Amino acid sequence: MPVLPLPTVDSLGSVSNAWALVQYCMQRVPGFDQREYLRELNASYVHVWEEIIKLRVYYFANRKVISVVNPQYTYDFMYNYDNALSAPVSPRMYQILRLRIQPPAGGLYQTTKSMDFNRPDFNALEANPNSTPTQTGPYYWVPSGRGEVTWALPLGAGTNIEVIYNFWLLQMSYLSTGTVSSVGTAVTGTGTAFTTLLQPDFQQFLPTSGGGLPEEIQAELVVNGQIYRVVKITDDTHLTLGTAPATPFSANAYALAIVPDIQREHIRVIASRAIKNLYSLLGDDDRVEEWQAISEENMQMMKDTLMERQGQDPPQRQRFPYGIGRRNRTFMR
Repeated sequence: MPVLPLPTVDSLGSVSNAWALVQYCMQRVPGFDQREYLRELNASYVHVWEEIIKLRVYYFANRKVISVVNPQYTYDFMYNYDNALSAPVSPRMYQILRLRIQPPAGGLYQTTKSMDFNRPDFNALEANPNSTPTQTGPYYWVPSGRGEVTWALPLGAGTNIEVIYNFWLLQMSYLSTGTVSSVGTAVTGTGTAFTTLLQPDFQQFLPTSGGGLPEEIQAELVVNGQIYRVVKITDDTHLTLGTAPATPFSANAYALAIVPDIQREHIRVIASRAIKNLYSLLGDDDRVEEWQAISEENMQMMKDTLMERQGQDPPQRQRFPYGIGRRNRTFMR
């Protein structure tokens, strides 16, 4: 992967995607292979994502309604491998937050209850010798670590299941093979493979319309040091930008990069932790402690900001320890 020109805007605000994060880390801690920078950034990304999930905020949540096709006890929500449902929920499904049931006859959605296999009330229903698909409840279910849900009684055909869930992150990556040219917002690549920005199982989450669907990734194109929002990736050689470049591209080098799913103003928190880890690889370096402190402070400020937005009552964890002035400063220097 060639090293492309850095963004012309000398501001941390331009550090918003995987490629720009790699370039930023290269400036701070030179000497590593670009793949090593990306590896550390993705490890940091997972850590930041998990810290946000612990706050019980709903920035990584989605809602989907699916229908039962074949009455049975266990359903695969992630991939629907046996076609027992009208569609899978999502291959990115991480944790179920709530399930509600609408019987085949329609009417209001009914609540369900998550249990375990040892609960007497779950066992009593499961031991029913008739095993008749239920249309009236109670709806008891047990989650599985592989995205499956087992019900105490089979659900009747035509039952609607409303699923509220957290979705897992997709690793950051970027592409720079080939060149790009443009006419207006339409970009055409030569020798490019735009769709490989995501692996085959997750192609459905490439940008399709710029509508900001919850699980659709965001991507940016970097050309001549300028960053452009990508609203649609059509195929390996065609994509659409949100804004037409002032000077059309003509066989230009480029970087097509994923933007992390977290809020834009917190993306730099990923870099601070990655830089700390990179310094630790160098051995006895005093900057490890400095960046450890920067990383922890940035993480706490991010948590405080997210909790303030969520309006949690009562507040959870440490809240607003820095005061308004300090909390609103730029996260990284």
